[in-house]
Amino acid sequence: MTKVLTLSCHRLSTMGILVATLGLAAPVENPSKPLTAYFESANVLLAADDSGSRQLASLGPWVFGPRLEQGKPLDKRLNLYVVVPGKQYRSPTSPEYDHTLIVNGLTHDNPREWDIFWCLVLDPKLREDFQSEKDLIVAAHETFKPADLFDLEDVPARSVLTEEFGARTLADLRRYRHKDGSMPRLLILPARFAIRATVEMPESGSSK
Repeated sequence: MTKVLTLSCHRLSTMGILVATLGLAAPVENPSKPLTAYFESANVLLAADDSGSRQLASLGPWVFGPRLEQGKPLDKRLNLYVVVPGKQYRSPTSPEYDHTLIVNGLTHDNPREWDIFWCLVLDPKLREDFQSEKDLIVAAHETFKPADLFDLEDVPARSVLTEEFGARTLADLRRYRHKDGSMPRLLILPARFAIRATVEMPESGSSK
């Protein structure tokens, strides 16, 4: 499958892409426990292969799987998107880790390598419950103009931007601004981490 980030990455490259790091908090979930994700709006099960390194790719209490040694994105890999904030996984104590998982393919019982991408919501009015890669790409190409009093505290994904990209004020996001002052409603940034996993449709009757 051709990488669908070609269009969005071309645009994002003009703003400068920072390297993201997963693992914002000590993971507590069982790393071998399958996670539910979306594939073209359908529920699928993502089961990580345990043949990677001892380091885990995680977000808050959720573990995606052991990291592969080669974390740089590769064209041969499928994509796993972590949308922040999202409605699929919610933390009762740390809502900044609320997220949704979206994949762009199935593995048909054969483990595949997956590049992980952050999908960070910048526009506070963007409240869509994303469930497909196509919708993510569309949102990444849409822009909004921040209000005069718009601040970093108004950015829905501010916690990840602060912890992973060092953003402390709105000025730290100037690399993402366009010449007309607008900003992308959604940023898609490579995490530089990859995992190996299967992604399959759940057995009949086991979906939500």
